[in-house]
Amino acid sequence: MSKPTPWKKPVLVTSTIVVFAVLGFTLWLSYNGLNAARKFIPWKFSEVAHTSPQELNAWLKDPNRTAPLLWDIRRKDEFDVSHLPNALHISPETSDSELKKILKNPNQCIVVYCAVGYRSAIMAERLKSLNHTNVFNLEGAIFAWATEGYPLEGSNKVHPFNSMGSLMLRDDLEAD
Repeated sequence: MSKPTPWKKPVLVTSTIVVFAVLGFTLWLSYNGLNAARKFIPWKFSEVAHTSPQELNAWLKDPNRTAPLLWDIRRKDEFDVSHLPNALHISPETSDSELKKILKNPNQCIVVYCAVGYRSAIMAERLKSLNHTNVFNLEGAIFAWATEGYPLEGSNKVHPFNSMGSLMLRDDLEAD
């Protein structure tokens, strides 16, 4: 007769807890992820100015205001699926010296965005460190822009970036 193994029960309990935690997080992320990102990113990047999709849309339509440059700093494959109208693709790997060449007018307003706003907030910090202070990060980025029904170029769907991003996009907005 074999001896009982005392470690089996704790391992089973721990494994069950981990499985339920992962499932719970996945469900939570699909319902709350984008809203959580929209709150977390401005908190984490408090030195960066942020603008909402509603504010940006109104700004772009206002004939009395100079439109900002729109910089999409996602990967090229993400940009190629869709992007905000008239946005420029700027690689997040662009060197500081290259960014300085692109930034000819230090007063030109730039709105940067990515999928949810994290990568673009990093770019906004970089631009500030290069003394370009007229820069805004788009809250919720292209995910929020598309979710709120604003226009896209290239497609009416958005590249999900990764499996976590896929959970934050409505099914009808996610590119294949």
